[in-house]
Amino acid sequence: MIQRWDPIVRVTHWCVALGFLINRLHISEPGSIVHRTIGLTVAAMVVIRLVWGMSGAKGPSRLSALIPTKRAICLHIEEVRTRTPHKALGHNPVGAMGIWLFWCCLPLVAFTGWAQRFSLMDSYPVDQWHYWLVNFVTLLVCLHILAVVGLSLWLKHNLIRAMLPGKK
Repeated sequence: MIQRWDPIVRVTHWCVALGFLINRLHISEPGSIVHRTIGLTVAAMVVIRLVWGMSGAKGPSRLSALIPTKRAICLHIEEVRTRTPHKALGHNPVGAMGIWLFWCCLPLVAFTGWAQRFSLMDSYPVDQWHYWLVNFVTLLVCLHILAVVGLSLWLKHNLIRAMLPGKK
């Protein structure tokens, strides 16, 4: 029996997902203190996850395990083509590229949201940057969900279970 993902990885993943969803669906009023707090919390969760990945994380949770190579990407494409589940623990290399995109974009979403409150930023279209970044992250979320569900069905291997508590 092996641990799927450590608790810090799971907690940060689900906090980021829930926070982004709440703000994206405007459950909290855009610009409100709740909206801003959730946005900054999402950014903080990303920072916590990155620090954890560089310090205390083990195995597939380490950031060094999430660096895709050309060879690994080609191997993964062949695995998908032949319907062979990814054998290594952690993300496949294409998923790892998506994770890095999330980690780069989510703090930028929070920053551009935060920056809209300051007159110094009036000369920059940060509201437009925020809008486009939110839409780009929404696209990434949709691709992430489609990939997880699609690969789970295609490979007959439940990838969703990996982010739930328990062991494999």
